[in-house]
Amino acid sequence: MDIARAKEFIYYDDDTDTIYISTDIQKLIDINPYHDLAWTYGVVDTESGEKLFDMDFAYSGEPILMRVFLHKDYYMEYHSDAKIVKI
Repeated sequence: MDIARAKEFIYYDDDTDTIYISTDIQKLIDINPYHDLAWTYGVVDTESGEKLFDMDFAYSGEPILMRVFLHKDYYMEYHSDAKIVKI
């Protein structure tokens, strides 16, 4: 799925229990120690609310949205103790 459908991106850093939120995917890739899309999700508005989509790189090397992962509200509630940083 085209990355342009995402209104923002979320990266969860398990080591520091921090959720980073950005409208620029490259900023999240840069702060990820492996410079990949592990634990990174695109937030897309759907009929049933905001949903997180798994992300990966296309064969061309561009980030793309993959499959639905979870509702954003549930994800944020599950990680309610995490520090949130908007970049």
